Amino acid sequence: MAGDKPNPRVWALALAVGVVLADSSIVVLALPDIYRELNTSVFGVTWVLVSFNLVMALAAVPAAMVARRVGPGRAAAVGLAIFAGAGLACGVSEHLSTLVIARSVQALGGALAVTAALELLPATVGSERRATAVWATAGATGAALGPALGGILTQLVSWQSIFLLQVPIALAAAVPILTVARAEMSTQVIGPELRRTGRPHLWANVALAMVSASIAAALFLLVLLLIEGWRLSPIGAALVVSVMPLAAVLGSRLSGWVEDTRARAAAGALLLAGGLGGLALLPKATVWLTVPPQILIGIGLSLVLSALTETALSGRAPQAIHGGWTISARHAGVVIGLLALTPVFTHDIAVQQKDAINAGTAVILDSPIRPVTKIALATKIGEHLRSESGKVPNLGDVFEPLPEGEAERAEVVQLREELQNQLNRGATHAFSPSFGIAALIAALALVPIGLARRIDL
Repeated sequence: MAGDKPNPRVWALALAVGVVLADSSIVVLALPDIYRELNTSVFGVTWVLVSFNLVMALAAVPAAMVARRVGPGRAAAVGLAIFAGAGLACGVSEHLSTLVIARSVQALGGALAVTAALELLPATVGSERRATAVWATAGATGAALGPALGGILTQLVSWQSIFLLQVPIALAAAVPILTVARAEMSTQVIGPELRRTGRPHLWANVALAMVSASIAAALFLLVLLLIEGWRLSPIGAALVVSVMPLAAVLGSRLSGWVEDTRARAAAGALLLAGGLGGLALLPKATVWLTVPPQILIGIGLSLVLSALTETALSGRAPQAIHGGWTISARHAGVVIGLLALTPVFTHDIAVQQKDAINAGTAVILDSPIRPVTKIALATKIGEHLRSESGKVPNLGDVFEPLPEGEAERAEVVQLREELQNQLNRGATHAFSPSFGIAALIAALALVPIGLARRIDL
């Protein structure tokens, strides 16, 4: 029974949901380090995200059914153990293939733990409505805090530490749940809850998928732009993208002002589309210009996700199954967004690389530095840009060592700055079409929101 005192089981279940759903976003800021350290491409490293989200999408509903059959306590404990073990495997992976496989296994355990948590929460907190609130809040908090925490860990420790830290957290969350697991067989706690499964809310889940597809751009593309395009550190990028979760907190307070779920969902989708459109129209590589669009995105996400999740779960039993459908829809949307947008911006990056080589050659030829230095720099820059195939160009140490003469050194430094500014502008423009497509997807979510009129959204 739920009591007035803090219940360790409630905190454990909330922690389990938070750490699992954070895993779909916590690795975003580590992706640039991963793809360089593991010597892969932007498209290749995308599968570190795609694999987890794809398996979550496919496994969420079956996992909910398993949790109801074998007992949610045992399912949650086993799921967290699998999640922790696979997290350890992720942390020690030295190849992209093993990392992707471990991420897939991690998603299986995560799906089992998250859906089982929603099955356990009603009896723990006293009502399905309160259980839904705890479950949704924990998941949203985890997903919102994920990118910033991932960026901090990546820079201060390593990208591997992101996964290794999850191991003790998941095991700690499992400890209070073990009591339920041991008691299930004797108390038959889940017996009364084995009700006939109702149909999922089709249009709410379709809208969730479309909104989540646009989230892929809001996080994945923005992080790549900040770190690889504009050369921010992981911590610097973490601070920048933290604007979105902070705005989402504000949005959660505003959601209480709009009781009609259809109106709230439509307003959130419009704000989300507007924010992504703002990122698509960035005029130059300036960090503060990303702040207003991120504010719109954060508030929009909070409004539309809360409205659609409430709709998908309201009055539908059992909630664990329908919670599984919302997880499936959201993660399927992320997968679709990543797979649809990745070819677009990798193509645009390739075009930008070609333009950068041509522009760089012109700038070098027009510079006043000595011909011998020009030839050496042109050769090094051309080779470096070609070696960065499939990646955002990064000049790095191409200009090292600088000439010894003070006058020529100043000219080379100025040349480096001009070329870097060109690369920054090119990177900004390379990401614009993908942000624009994501904005269109978010706007099109208004279609299923409108169609749901007949189904009492």
